[in-house]
Amino acid sequence: MLFSDTTFRFSMKNFIKISFLTFVSLFFYNQAVSKDSARFSVGLGQFNFMEDGTPPHKNQSQMINLEVHSGKKLFSLIKPFAGFLGTNENTYYAYGGFAIDGYYGKKKNFILSPALACGYYKDGREIKAGNPMEFYIGIDAFYRFKNNVRLGFGIFHISNADSGYRNPGSETLVLKYQVPF
Repeated sequence: MLFSDTTFRFSMKNFIKISFLTFVSLFFYNQAVSKDSARFSVGLGQFNFMEDGTPPHKNQSQMINLEVHSGKKLFSLIKPFAGFLGTNENTYYAYGGFAIDGYYGKKKNFILSPALACGYYKDGREIKAGNPMEFYIGIDAFYRFKNNVRLGFGIFHISNADSGYRNPGSETLVLKYQVPF
């Protein structure tokens, strides 16, 4: 078992305090970086917000989301990224994949980033996924500030694509804050 209740206790209250302090300090981060720089992302959200699955494993839970996005592009378009998701119900998902940033608006401040990933999923006290290998498909929508900090939200689906003995899937809604480095 990767984590147990005795070795790791997720505390949303402590995470919110740390996230707030990080947000305040990083909001004023003002280093000259390009719009395609590597980024670190912190997010808070709702895991399984559509309550998929079968009882008793279909409830919503609070989650944290951490991601690192590469500044390098493959084929001048696709950016690799890696992430981690953890819930207050001891569900964990570590993943890696690819995203594409689309810039919109007069100043290119609105960004849509569709993404695909694959990773390891550890069941908690909610959705029983049916397979430790799960796939991720989603999209993020951001507003990019002058200092290239991004604030937005993402929605994504996690599923094993019918490769397990069951495939309930889960939708996640997350508020994201990204800082270039």
